[in-house]
Amino acid sequence: MKKIALYTGALLTTLAFTACDEDFTDWANPQGYPQGEDAQAMQIQLSAVPTAAIDRETAADTIDLLSLDGMTNAPEGSTVVFNKLFVEGDHTLPFIAEDGVIRVVTAKLDSLVENVFLSRQRTERTLSLSVDATVVTPAGDALTVNTEPTQVSYLQVTPPTTESAYYLLGINGWTAADALPMTDKGNGVFEAIFEVQADTWFKILPQSAINGTAIDWNAVWGSNVDGDTSSDAFITWTGAQAFKVGAGKSKVTIDMNNWRYSVRAVSAELYLTGSAYGWGSADNGTWKQLTPVHSHDGQFWTLLYLTEGEEFKFAPQAGWGGDFGAEALTIEDHAGAGLSGTGNIVVGKSGWYLLYVDATAKVLETFEPNVYIIGNTVGAWTLEPENILTVPTDKEGNFVSQPLPADGELRLCVHPKSDVDWWQMEFIVIDGQIVYRGTGPDQTRINAGAGQVVSLDFTNGTGHIE
Repeated sequence: MKKIALYTGALLTTLAFTACDEDFTDWANPQGYPQGEDAQAMQIQLSAVPTAAIDRETAADTIDLLSLDGMTNAPEGSTVVFNKLFVEGDHTLPFIAEDGVIRVVTAKLDSLVENVFLSRQRTERTLSLSVDATVVTPAGDALTVNTEPTQVSYLQVTPPTTESAYYLLGINGWTAADALPMTDKGNGVFEAIFEVQADTWFKILPQSAINGTAIDWNAVWGSNVDGDTSSDAFITWTGAQAFKVGAGKSKVTIDMNNWRYSVRAVSAELYLTGSAYGWGSADNGTWKQLTPVHSHDGQFWTLLYLTEGEEFKFAPQAGWGGDFGAEALTIEDHAGAGLSGTGNIVVGKSGWYLLYVDATAKVLETFEPNVYIIGNTVGAWTLEPENILTVPTDKEGNFVSQPLPADGELRLCVHPKSDVDWWQMEFIVIDGQIVYRGTGPDQTRINAGAGQVVSLDFTNGTGHIE
């Protein structure tokens, strides 16, 4: 049913004007009074003016989008005033209206499409348009009517062709020899991790812009703002300026399908605290350190017992500052821990869980707490279900293996993700303590004998082979 409100005649002049800022947020907010059922049948009919897709490459500076076709159940002699133009729901766009036709500036429409779809890819997009309008009766009554959506198609300009290799120029210097290669992650996404000691400016260098030792500077991409420090931005290929990153380790990701850029700080360490750890207070609180994943900068893991109702957060150091919780994280709860929350992360189901945190992309995953024995002591260098340690039912219990079938070097690991090798999340028991490999070299080898049992207490960080 249409939403309709009655306006006084004195308010009509104000309603005839529309304005919005560059974020496409309309500031007009007229007051209204409810109408009776007889007014709710009043409607206006709009149609799309373009009969084919609007092509940004050939379109004029302004475009006629919508045309008023007629009114239903309005008193004869009524007129229509357009108040707001909505694109894709609640995104508003400035417009002018003349003789029942709504016209927009093409550049404004293009900018809105970029921000709605977060893309500069040239693909035909269907835009849903609707209007907040006022019907003015001959008696001077003003009735607002929200129209049903009307669709038009839109094409953005053609960006340069996606290439097979990209580099960051400026991180190590501004010559072709200094270019920092980016890693191809597939589907047009590339990334690079680096560390700088001070503010550093850089641009994006496609392979085609390198000619021996020379650089084609007209084919170097960047931002439309010099010294852009945005954490997320569009990449521009015309008159490109330099991005800027601060001191420390960072990961830059580019999506060359959508021409998007992001930069994230890469933490060398990650800690957890919460209601079970005294919230890290100086007198009796603690911060639990997570283990870094070898060869995966900014990614960490831990195996711990969570209690229903428990709350926790993460921080890049054993103290407050830069901390983050549920509001900053994408949570992928593979193990059914029932994690939720709007600030702190809240546990929904008690049990043992393996937490895997990408502190750079801000993703928290839960997995079953599977601990594997691999290698000669179990006669297999593959991860087999029969070599998973049994999981205790409470926080103080031990993870226990079956008796080892053979003598050999004991190798222990967790392996929740297919794109992470088992040795990158490996650990060992040395002198009764669980020692994690983390980002370090191959660990000291510890031998175990046939018939021995491995017992691990992850709450207290201890282990036994006996």
